[in-house]
Amino acid sequence: MRRSIDKLREVVKGEVIENEPMANHTSFHIGGPAQIFCKPENFEDIKNIIEWAKKNKLPIMAVGNGTNLLVSDNGIDGIVIQIANKIKNVQFDRNTVITQGGISLQELINKSMEKGLGGIEFAAKIPGVIGGSIVMNAGSNSHFISKFIKYVTVIGMDGKIYKLYHDDLKFNYRYSILQNEPLILLDAFLVLENQDPVEIRKKVEIFSKIKKEHQPLDYPCAGSIFKNPPTTYAGKVLEETNCKGLRMGDAMISDMHANFIINLGKATASDVIHLIRKAQQQVHRKKDLVLELEIKLAGNFRS
Repeated sequence: MRRSIDKLREVVKGEVIENEPMANHTSFHIGGPAQIFCKPENFEDIKNIIEWAKKNKLPIMAVGNGTNLLVSDNGIDGIVIQIANKIKNVQFDRNTVITQGGISLQELINKSMEKGLGGIEFAAKIPGVIGGSIVMNAGSNSHFISKFIKYVTVIGMDGKIYKLYHDDLKFNYRYSILQNEPLILLDAFLVLENQDPVEIRKKVEIFSKIKKEHQPLDYPCAGSIFKNPPTTYAGKVLEETNCKGLRMGDAMISDMHANFIINLGKATASDVIHLIRKAQQQVHRKKDLVLELEIKLAGNFRS
């Protein structure tokens, strides 16, 4: 394997790191080592990594900024490809945007605002990249990123490039088909709304203020832990069942927003999982509701 990894480094311009702690690459600041962690500089790097992984029979997982993600304390076998950093070129043409998957939502909002293009202000203070946001169909209240997606291009594990249009992506609440297919999002074509930059900025400030006042942004976390049930809000249900303040090790359900678990400093994935199960049990017992996870789990979570 040693010689083989050296071969991988020869064909990848970006970084190739062995046994890299995923705690360094998740918003939770939690997670054991990735067997091989790659930070590609361009699409050619991604293709070469896929080809190398196929030859060496290793699984691949793509991540962005590691938000909405809980990585096992045991880490991740195979290759983790981080689609961020250098993979963030963006082009504008009237009210359309073609952007690579690694650009942060904040940077995309700001660049679009400069062009007088709005609609995605609801994503202010959401810490992810556009690629992960499309995969998860990120949103806030009744606003969803899927509204603005015309098509995406993806690369498959066969190294071929595919174009998927809006309807192909099967968007739903916190869902796209990319969650179930072995595809990596490369770039996306968005159609935004022509608006006054001053008005866009005002809306960005309003959304930012709301999130700052109601979400525990001063602590490492992974955003909303649970999906909202059909007729109510997960945070409301968790608060009504006295889940606020519940704690396992250094993982705690936030006193500010009950649908956020925060890392007080040294929380482990095991702490978080046990806290999730306790909250689910408490809600089921008192409300007869089953809360489904919104965050994604990666790695081996032994029971």
